[in-house]
Amino acid sequence: MLKILCLIGVLLSTCVSSVAFADIAIVVNPNLDIDSIDVSEVRNLYLGERRAFPNGIHAVPINHTVGSPDRKVFYSSVLSMGEDTVQRLWKRKMAVGTYFEPEEVSSYKELLNEIANTPGSIGYIDASEVNDSVKVVLTIPTMGDV
Repeated sequence: MLKILCLIGVLLSTCVSSVAFADIAIVVNPNLDIDSIDVSEVRNLYLGERRAFPNGIHAVPINHTVGSPDRKVFYSSVLSMGEDTVQRLWKRKMAVGTYFEPEEVSSYKELLNEIANTPGSIGYIDASEVNDSVKVVLTIPTMGDV
């Protein structure tokens, strides 16, 4: 019986692992005059270390809702932090008036719409969900730490 349970566990973890692999596309408003951005620049924008893109255009980071799998993978892969750590960082920055937390959206459709219609906006999305309403400036291969 123990062997059967171990086998089932291995099979389930293999299935979950194969589903969890996904690339994250960093997308911006299509009218933004940049063609690429690096991970450290994205990290700085989302952690409030910078408020503008390298070309000087004001950045409007857009985030997925708390607890979403995309947010967890983005935080782990790009910010190298867990959600709790980022929340504490934002609270400290807001307490001293140096940063405002990014707007949150609850679906891919909402994210794509916000990015397409908000000048200077930046967001992240499962690369398979990207459409021509946004511009991809970076793709990050992930291991899907969901």
